[in-house]
Amino acid sequence: MRSKMILALILATAGAWAAGVRAQKPTPTPLMDSRGLPLPFGVQPYYKPDVPLGSGPYKAIMATEAGLSAHVAYYPADLAPFGAKKMPVVIWGNGSCLYVGNRYRQLLTEIASYGYLVITGGPMGPVENEVGPQSNPAGRGQAAADARPPQANAANAAGAPQQRVTVALLKEAVDWAIKQNGDQSSRFYGKLDLSWVVPMGHSCGGGLAVQFAIDDTRLHGLGIWFSGAGLAGARGNDPASLQKIKGPVLIITGDEKNDIAYGSGKSTFEALNHTAVFYGWQDGLQHIGTFGAKNAGDLGIVARNWLEWTTRSDQKAAAMFKGPNCTLCKDTAWHIAKKKIDDRLTTSTRR
Repeated sequence: MRSKMILALILATAGAWAAGVRAQKPTPTPLMDSRGLPLPFGVQPYYKPDVPLGSGPYKAIMATEAGLSAHVAYYPADLAPFGAKKMPVVIWGNGSCLYVGNRYRQLLTEIASYGYLVITGGPMGPVENEVGPQSNPAGRGQAAADARPPQANAANAAGAPQQRVTVALLKEAVDWAIKQNGDQSSRFYGKLDLSWVVPMGHSCGGGLAVQFAIDDTRLHGLGIWFSGAGLAGARGNDPASLQKIKGPVLIITGDEKNDIAYGSGKSTFEALNHTAVFYGWQDGLQHIGTFGAKNAGDLGIVARNWLEWTTRSDQKAAAMFKGPNCTLCKDTAWHIAKKKIDDRLTTSTRR
């Protein structure tokens, strides 16, 4: 009898231990792609380029267009519902100035699904690029003993294309969009709002976007993601040149510890005084952002709301940025600073 009791106790103890182990949630080993690089957002389901995606009302595709072979275009699969409604144009520069047009598919499809034509530099690349940025450079706040060289990424992986996205390449995208809007044989004929051609970019591509906004008078508005003036050789670190930027500016970074571009974003905000600027950084947000998550995660929501407010005067979208109780202002994880945002016209942001 006693032996049976001892056996029962042993089994009960073992069962409780096993249950405790199962209840724990150890940090999973990050998934890796075929190059041995981490996939922090997991593996997004793969869809062919012509499958409409995005959370918006106009599910969007990505495509290589005639006359634009060195770029990838993102736009609603069905343009018929637009009627007289026009599509603003967003020109995107990749992180690492990477010459792969499908790298930021999650973000750019999400934007396009709200009724935008988005064009990014670089042709279609390998499918594995579509999960978004994979490598996070060491943050400036890391102790010297913890500092590690940035992991290899698609820009320097063996066999990767050696071209880089440039301001000149992004300019070709604007030229093409303008031509398409006036070409009666184009699907975009008369459907583009060329008063809103907005450059945006991440990291190195953000530096290109700043320089592009300074150089090209056809542009209005600017989105700087984990970047700033002077990055990637942009001449925008000269405060005088920044005065040439037209329209509202969005600057988003991670925190000082996790984002190597924190300082660039902060100094760019401080240097811009002639136009409306919204600057935000989030605790714990890394330089890679959330661009590789489904629909680009939280940053996809920020991007589309910013564009809906600034290019279409959508006041519901404006609530994320405008006023002392703006959505991001009330979020304790976000740190916000603004210039000329809350005194903008309520019906238009083109002042």
